[in-house]
Amino acid sequence: MRTLIIDDEAYVRLVLEQALREEGCEVMSVTHGQAGLDALQTAPFDCVITDLRMPGLDGRAVVKWVTEHQPDVDVLMLTGHGDVKDAVDAIKQGAWDFLVKDTPFDAGVVKAALTKLKTVRALRKENLAARHGGFTRDIIVEGPSLAWQKLKIQIAQVAPSNAPVLIQGETGSGKEVAARLLHDLSRRASGPFLAVNCGAISRELLESELFGHDKGSFTGATAAKIGLVAAAESGTLFLDELGEMPGPMQVSLLRFLDRNEYRPVGSTRTLRADVRIVGATNQDIQELVHQGRFRDDLLYRINTITLRVPPLRERSEDIPALVEHILQTLRVPGAPRRTLSAEAFQQLRTYHWPGNVRELRNVIERIILMNTGTGPISRDDVAEVLPLSAGKQKTKDLSLYSLDEIERRHIQRVLDASGGNKTHAAKTLDIDYKTLLAKLKKYGIVADHQSHHPGAPSAPRK
Repeated sequence: MRTLIIDDEAYVRLVLEQALREEGCEVMSVTHGQAGLDALQTAPFDCVITDLRMPGLDGRAVVKWVTEHQPDVDVLMLTGHGDVKDAVDAIKQGAWDFLVKDTPFDAGVVKAALTKLKTVRALRKENLAARHGGFTRDIIVEGPSLAWQKLKIQIAQVAPSNAPVLIQGETGSGKEVAARLLHDLSRRASGPFLAVNCGAISRELLESELFGHDKGSFTGATAAKIGLVAAAESGTLFLDELGEMPGPMQVSLLRFLDRNEYRPVGSTRTLRADVRIVGATNQDIQELVHQGRFRDDLLYRINTITLRVPPLRERSEDIPALVEHILQTLRVPGAPRRTLSAEAFQQLRTYHWPGNVRELRNVIERIILMNTGTGPISRDDVAEVLPLSAGKQKTKDLSLYSLDEIERRHIQRVLDASGGNKTHAAKTLDIDYKTLLAKLKKYGIVADHQSHHPGAPSAPRK
């Protein structure tokens, strides 16, 4: 596995590097969290081993960034004996496991954890291959909720078109799943489906990744390389986290959408490609336009068709089907089939799921790893892994509030259900965007989005 080590202690880095290389891993090590995030944006990794406590960005910040931007990367947390509770909290935020740093640090513990992780990743890969593109891909077909059924109908209606599509939805809700289904139902189904996360690649490399480059066009370009646009010929190119695309790249993408033409980096040649562009974002794109961070002409061009993927809390009826499918994908060949008790399912259905389907998979995987028995998974097993209480809050009788307070609470609920997306909230409330902004200002409502909490680490810019 390609593994990144982030630790400010030279001795720990040395022990880890030696242990990992003995296991056949490709290893890179850095001394602090910011350097780790920089490395993650410039090279592909399968695993990150990070210290919990470091100057500047600590291990929890690393976990948060990886969970939001590179969810396929597994994070192992290193911690001292007194920080085990913090490490467990980090696992609930998305870390895969934690290792306690004894003195002297034991390389055998690292190797054991790595062996377990390799097995899990191999099973994931096997299941992904068997299901032609991912565990959640089938779930979009199987989910019985009205929200999923409505989305399926919309996808089937727009799939035959070659028009660009914008998919909006919260982190982990299944935007790539929807994009893959759109591709499968289109006339391009026999062509490639390629995906790139615009927020996980540095702005210097993104243009080369998409459009390719000529030999010698920049330092390190020792050979010509075709980009994803050329590789996706006659197929679909999925641009995730579109709102993170830097300004110059937005101009290049707009030119491609208008003319199907592009130029590789460092080239004077103009090339053409027959590719359908599907963009996705968990941000309010209209708000980014107002802030000057996203071109309005690109927005008008790419949102010819807009689809909204509902968050998991809006389709809790799908949780049993999702869980059953996840359990099947995690099942080791020959192992007994695991089930959940009715109380355990109820516990899952009453949780808010801010991380959506991705978080649900992580929770189920943690439960399976922590409970090696063969009996049904209990409510207590679920509660032990869920990061927050899943209890529902009682609401006060609306007749006891003023009209302004009722309106304020209703707007807040709609905004929360929209994942902080003001454009979608305005449509749901049947008011125009400017009116919604005026009401938000009147009532002091802040559109709180999980990927943009104040103080949360963002993708570093170079």
